[in-house]
Amino acid sequence: MITKRPTKKIIGAKTREKLEKQIKAEARNHWYPISEIKFFEYEARPYQVLLRFGKGAGK
Repeated sequence: MITKRPTKKIIGAKTREKLEKQIKAEARNHWYPISEIKFFEYEARPYQVLLRFGKGAGK
């Protein structure tokens, strides 16, 4: 049986600094940003970025 793992996810934080710290932590687990940091004013975690799993995904 083959189970698929998610290859993309969105992470968020209340401040840009916290999000950048979280991106560095996710990079150790091979999750790399594939979008710019976005700001959504009315979200609980307004700073968000899309990550992709895998080697070389951040290039």
